[in-house]
Amino acid sequence: MAGHMSDLDPLDRSLLEELTIDARRSHRELARRLRVSPTTVSHRVQAMEQSGLIRGYVPLLDDETLGWDLHAVVGIRISKGRLREVEERLSKDERAYAIYDVTGDYDAMVIGRFRDRRDLDRWVKHALQDPNIERTNTQVILNRVKEEKRVPLPPRGRKAAS
Repeated sequence: MAGHMSDLDPLDRSLLEELTIDARRSHRELARRLRVSPTTVSHRVQAMEQSGLIRGYVPLLDDETLGWDLHAVVGIRISKGRLREVEERLSKDERAYAIYDVTGDYDAMVIGRFRDRRDLDRWVKHALQDPNIERTNTQVILNRVKEEKRVPLPPRGRKAAS
């Protein structure tokens, strides 16, 4: 089983490639495709889950079909020493789907999806009520040119990044 900082075992790599294409495939189907036993697939997948390499399985939903029509990137300046506390509060809101510590003019970047312009406006105004948020800079996303949710595997023969 591949661990942190080690080469992916060829079978584990093949399993990850197959699961990345369609995580709904049964262990029996994966075993047939990879010409190994279902028990081997089951043990390998379980080991990758337990190690944290596989963190879960989710369907890729179309957010716009579900009513999340507006996306924005919000830079946030946070009071010194309050970064974690503010990020933890922001992370509880379902509209914030990614929060990053960053360098530059802002301390954190929030990538959010909103129902509409009014929903974004309410979210920003609510965030600004936090006494530890000094200021925000909101950029509305006009078009998503690329948004890949799958994580690429390192090229064969190369070590996984640490």
